[in-house]
Amino acid sequence: MTLRRYASTWFSFYVLSLLVSCSSGGSDGPGASSTAQLAPSNYTAYSGTDAKASPSPPPDLGPANSVLIDPTFGSRILRVTDNQTASGSSLIPEDAGFFRTWNANSTAIKLMGGNGSSYWAAFDPANFQAGPLHPIAFDGHWEWSAVDPDTIYFLYGSELKRYNIASQAMSTLGATPNGEQVQYHVAVVGHDDWVCSAAGAGSQDTYTKLFCVSPSTSEAKLIDIASRTINGVTQSDPNWPTAAAGQTLGIHSVNGSAGGMWLGLQFTQASWNSQGTAVLDLNTNTWSLVTGADRYSSGHQSLGNGKYVNGSGSVNGQDSRGAVVRNPNDLMNAAQYTFIMQPYATSGWYDGEHSSWFNASTNPNAPILFSRYDVTAPPSALPWLGEIILAATDGSNTVWRFAHNHNGGSTFYGQAFAQISNDGRWALFSSYWDGTLGGSNGDFSLSTRIDTFVVELR
Repeated sequence: MTLRRYASTWFSFYVLSLLVSCSSGGSDGPGASSTAQLAPSNYTAYSGTDAKASPSPPPDLGPANSVLIDPTFGSRILRVTDNQTASGSSLIPEDAGFFRTWNANSTAIKLMGGNGSSYWAAFDPANFQAGPLHPIAFDGHWEWSAVDPDTIYFLYGSELKRYNIASQAMSTLGATPNGEQVQYHVAVVGHDDWVCSAAGAGSQDTYTKLFCVSPSTSEAKLIDIASRTINGVTQSDPNWPTAAAGQTLGIHSVNGSAGGMWLGLQFTQASWNSQGTAVLDLNTNTWSLVTGADRYSSGHQSLGNGKYVNGSGSVNGQDSRGAVVRNPNDLMNAAQYTFIMQPYATSGWYDGEHSSWFNASTNPNAPILFSRYDVTAPPSALPWLGEIILAATDGSNTVWRFAHNHNGGSTFYGQAFAQISNDGRWALFSSYWDGTLGGSNGDFSLSTRIDTFVVELR
C-alpha cells in the first residue's frame, strides 16, 4: 500500500520563468480546443481466463518511439523513453495509478525522474508517436487539468498555481491564508471542480492539513484534520478522521476523483483501520471511512465518477486478485458493494495492483484499469498476474487483457504503475522490462533503468 515520494526540488522564480519560456507547446503541442472522446464500456481485447505466462526473456525493444506488438495479447506498445532520453535518466509517468498523467484529450503526457525533474511530451494518437521532452521548471508533484488540454496545476510555496503550456502563462489559484506551504502532490478533483494538496509543516505521513481551491469560483478551503476545522469553523461530522490511541494522524496520500467532488486520502496512525483509507466529499464537507468491519479493506484505491474501488482481493479472502466497487459517500455499505475481477479458481496471495479510473471522467460506467505486479512467485502462471488489464464494473466479471508489464514488483518503483487516459484508449506504464534495459544511474533506487511505455487499449 505504500506510496513513496521522490525528493522535492524547488527552483527560484527566475529559473522557473526561464525554463517555462523554453517549454513551449509549439507546433507539436496539444490543442486547447480539443475535448476528450467518450470512453468505451466494452473492448474487443482478449478476455479469456486461462493462464498466460509472461514471455521470458521479454520481447526485444527498439529505440524510443519504436512500436512492438505484445506477443501474448497482440496490443501495440510504444516505447516512449530509452537510454538516450534525458541524458540516460530513468523516467516514469508517476508512482501510483491515481495521478493524472494524461492531459484532457490524450495529446500530451507527463514524465518524471527520480531526482525531482519533470517533463511533458506531446502524444500523437493518430500516428502512435510521442514528441520530444519539454522540461518543466517545477518538480513532478503536478497534474494535468481534467478539462483543458493545455493546463497544468502545480505547487509553489504557499500557492496552488496554474500553467498553460501553449501560452506559457502562469497564474495563482489561491494561497493558504497563513502562508503555510502546500505539500505532497496536486490532486485535481472531478472536472477541475477543485484542486487540492496537503498543507502545513511536516512530510509524507505527518501532514495534518489540506488546502483546496475551486478554479472556477476561487473558493478556498483550509481543512485542519487535527483541529477538526474547515476555514477555522469546527466540524461536527461523526466520521471525521481521528488518530489511534496515543498516535498522531498523518496524511500519506491525496488523490482526486475522475468526476464529482470526492477527494481520496490515505492516513497513517488512523483509529478506524490500519489502512487509513478515507474519502472527503468536498460538496458536503463530510467523510466516509473504510473500516476493518469486513475483510475487504486492503489494496490500492482509485476514485471514479461517483464510485470508489480498492483491490481487496477475492470475495472469499483467499486470493489477491479481485477488487470491490463502493459508494464513496457510504464506503462500508455492503449492500452497495460490487465485486469485480474475481478469479475463477482460488490460488493464493501472490500479487498486488495499482488502479486507474480517469476514463470514468467521460463515462461513469467505464471499466477500471489495473496494472498487477508480482509480490511472490506463484506455483505456475496465473491469469492477470503481471498484466495490464481492464475490469468491467457491470457485474459481468469480464476482464480484458492487453499486455504483460514485465514488472519487478519486489521493489516499489519496479511495480509498473499505469495510468489510463480520459478517453480510455491508452495507458501509460513504467517498466524495468524484467531488468533488461541496461544499467541505471541510481534513479529510483534500482540497479537497472526504468522506461515509460504506452499500450493501446483496443
